[in-house]
Amino acid sequence: MKILSLAFALLAAASLPVRADDAEGALKAGGLVLDPGRTITLVAEELYLSEREVRADYRFRNPTGADIEATLTFPMPDLAGAPALAVTLPDPAQANFLAFEATVDGQTVPWQLDQHAFLMREGQAVEITDALASLGIPLVPTVAATAEPLRRISETRRKGLIEAGFLERQVHSDGTISDVPLWTLKSRYARRQVFPAGREVAIHQSFTPSLGVQSSLSFGSPDLNTTQMARYEDRFCTDPAFARSAQSLYRRASADGSRSFQAYEQYLTYVVPAGTGSIGTFRLIVDKGDPSTMVAFCGSNLKKTGPTTVEMVVKDYQPQRDIDVLFLKSASRISAVPPI
Repeated sequence: MKILSLAFALLAAASLPVRADDAEGALKAGGLVLDPGRTITLVAEELYLSEREVRADYRFRNPTGADIEATLTFPMPDLAGAPALAVTLPDPAQANFLAFEATVDGQTVPWQLDQHAFLMREGQAVEITDALASLGIPLVPTVAATAEPLRRISETRRKGLIEAGFLERQVHSDGTISDVPLWTLKSRYARRQVFPAGREVAIHQSFTPSLGVQSSLSFGSPDLNTTQMARYEDRFCTDPAFARSAQSLYRRASADGSRSFQAYEQYLTYVVPAGTGSIGTFRLIVDKGDPSTMVAFCGSNLKKTGPTTVEMVVKDYQPQRDIDVLFLKSASRISAVPPI
């Protein structure tokens, strides 16, 4: 097993052949990042992916004769405010908007959240963290987070923020007003961790994923061309049997004009960049949640382990690509909650 120099990180959004007017993107997050160059091995990792939760259980080992102190970080994805926020957020009102948690050897330990807000001016990123803090405005650039604090400051102050480019005012058809944040938030969780000589350290991490969502099916549609089909195959390893099932699902959803039955797509990405070193034993579990959901992702020696779970186990695993999961969801419109 090779020395682990860098664990998992983030990935910028990837595109799919979806309809722009009925799709939401995802903020893509990976796992914990360890200081590069540290002589710490990743003995094992168990990764659980579902539309509701991402969990990773790591077993790190310090093979040397001396304790090693290193920084572990969870880099949160950048969050950019916009008049129409086109990403899904698990908790848009909270600083911990992905509900990140992590324990060490089964114990709750402190993690430091470091967040900074930036505004683009003439092509330059200008930090406005202190300016927002002085006004009591949260750094998370969502209306859910900022609406109430903004109501506490004067209209004159709010107009000044609009003129300075911090906010954009929207007047809705019902006459209500929203002042939308326009800055970008950069966040990370971090902690200094001691890895004792010759011992293993177990770290458990979890967060709620931000899913890409499309409120109808592209995959399975007769309008999907060869190039678009190839992009699904490359990203999710969809095979002919999966394609035929998706086509059947599309026909069912289209048969009555989607009045009583809907089908839609969700996407999850867990980033596994190349060059992270070897993982002694890597176990991946993908849980589709509902037995009626169709799921596709790339993997080897896949084994169905339950009504909703598929897994793979690989020894001396060398990550080569991100783990992209496609969920094809279906439900009765009577009971279904609109996906976006």
